[in-house]
Amino acid sequence: MPLVLVWPDPGQPDSPMRSWLADVTDGVIVAAWDPSGEDSGRTALLTSVRDAREALTARGVDPNELVLVGVGLGGVAAAGLARHAKRLGIGLARVLAVAGTWDEPDPFSGAPLREVPERVELVPESYLLATTLRRT
Repeated sequence: MPLVLVWPDPGQPDSPMRSWLADVTDGVIVAAWDPSGEDSGRTALLTSVRDAREALTARGVDPNELVLVGVGLGGVAAAGLARHAKRLGIGLARVLAVAGTWDEPDPFSGAPLREVPERVELVPESYLLATTLRRT
């Protein structure tokens, strides 16, 4: 797996994601974002996607091979991006949402997701993330 972009829950910024994913991939980017800002963190999230896609391209990997993992509110954001990825011209290989808080609005639509997009893989607990990523 070439690269995993992690959108952590902003309420839990000291996520152990890097260590949990160390045996799955050598490329982990953990993005910082603030959902309380004017645009609900959308600009920071899209910047992290752009940067991750550029990192993939620099490695000679198709940028559409990006794997996105969202945790908590970051999971809601990841599911929101999955729903709007085509409109935004963003290709994603996989989208995983860990313990999403589904009553919160996603930063891409500004509304709660009525249903999680089919392509989003739900992971009930963070410690199951590496096992889930190993599955194809």
